[in-house]
Amino acid sequence: MLSVALNERTMFGDFDLEKEIIYFKIGSEGLVSLHAHNYSRRVQLSPSDLKRLTKSKGYYAISSNCYINLSRIRSIISGIVYFGNEQNSTKMLSVSKRTEQKIKQLLAV
Repeated sequence: MLSVALNERTMFGDFDLEKEIIYFKIGSEGLVSLHAHNYSRRVQLSPSDLKRLTKSKGYYAISSNCYINLSRIRSIISGIVYFGNEQNSTKMLSVSKRTEQKIKQLLAV
C-alpha cells in the first residue's frame, strides 16, 4: 500500500502542469483530481505540494476547490469554459457570469 502511494507521488512529479493539466479539483485530505484532455488521475499530495500547486502561476480558482489552467482555455460561451473545440470537447466546466467576466479580463491582459 505504501509503495502505491509513493508511486502516485512520483507520477505527480512527472506531470507538466502548464502543458498537460487543464484543471484540477481538490478533495479531502490532500486528494487531488488532475484532469487533462485524454485522462484524469487522482493523486495524494502533501500539504506543501498542494500549496505549491494552488499557487502555480497560470491557474485561476473558479471555486474553493477547483482551479483552471488559463493557458489551456479555448473559448468561453454562455458560462461554459471549453478546453477544446466546442462541438467535440468532453472537457468543459460551467462557471458563474461573474467568474466568466473575470476569466475574460485575465485572458485579455
